[in-house]
Amino acid sequence: MNKILIVDDSPDIRLLLGKTLKAAGYGVSEAHDGDEALPAALSYEPDMILLDVAMERVDGFKALAILKADPRTKEIPVLMITAKGHPSDLETARSLGALDYINKPWAHGEVELRIQWAITSVQRQRERDEQNNVDRLVS
Repeated sequence: MNKILIVDDSPDIRLLLGKTLKAAGYGVSEAHDGDEALPAALSYEPDMILLDVAMERVDGFKALAILKADPRTKEIPVLMITAKGHPSDLETARSLGALDYINKPWAHGEVELRIQWAITSVQRQRERDEQNNVDRLVS
């Protein structure tokens, strides 16, 4: 079972995402804000992080930068979630290492599809990287 960490300061969004993802067969853990993102990721060891952009204290971009700067969490794929959806936010998220960006409100089934796509994409990339390493050792 793939594990998803939800980082959002809205209890309603955490509840909605948690129910949706559990029903889809994912393990779910939550962090209430950007300050909790790194400690939660280290203790839960998720396969994917859903990270809200607009949070008080530490926003999603700062939390993403912290996660990507830490060697223990930098490889965990992150999907950003936002109600704003400005193109500059998408550019910022990707430049900081986010895999994708989901706008609120999302369509029915969109979150599950994007998570599955992201997990599959990351797994395929890791398999290609491993094969390339083997090929280099053999040649």
